[in-house]
Amino acid sequence: MEEAIRTTSRKSLLGRGLALVAGAVGFGAAGAQAATPKARETELRLYGRNFHLHSPSRRPGTVPASGDRHSAYGELLDRPNGKVVGEFSAAHLTHDSPFAAGAASLEIHTFTLKGGTLHGLGAVARGAEGHFVILGGTGHYAGATGSYTARQNVRELGGNGTAIFNITLAR
Repeated sequence: MEEAIRTTSRKSLLGRGLALVAGAVGFGAAGAQAATPKARETELRLYGRNFHLHSPSRRPGTVPASGDRHSAYGELLDRPNGKVVGEFSAAHLTHDSPFAAGAASLEIHTFTLKGGTLHGLGAVARGAEGHFVILGGTGHYAGATGSYTARQNVRELGGNGTAIFNITLAR
C-alpha cells in the first residue's frame, strides 16, 4: 500500500514538473514573440495613365473570352495628373468561373519604380477592384511583402486609361 502512494506521488511530481517546464517554454516563446519587432508598414498610392490592354488574338474593344491571354501597360504617377514615377506592366489570363458574375482574370503585375521593382499576383472580376498579394521586389523593395488593391480602366475595354493602386508594404 505504501508503494502505491509513492508511485502516485512520483507521477504527481513528474506531472507537475512537466507542466512547469511546458509553462516555462510557453512563457519564453511568448516573451520572444513580444520582443520580435512588428513589421514596418508603408502605405503607397500610385495612379496610372495611358493604361492599355493588348491581346495577340483579339481586336481592341473585344471583351476577353475564357483562355485569352493579354498584356497590359501604363505609366505610374505620384498623384492624379502628377509626375511620372515609374511604369506598370502585367500579364493576364482570362478564365470563367460558374461562381463569378462574369469572366475574371488572373494577373501578374510588375511595378518598375525608381530604386527597384515590386511584383504582385491576384485575380480580378471584370469591372471590379482586384485584390493582390505582393510576391516580392528588387533593389529598394527587396524583401517586401504585403498586399494591394487595383482598379484599372483600360482604354480597350471602354475605360479612360487610368488606374489606381493602394499598396501596403511590410518589411
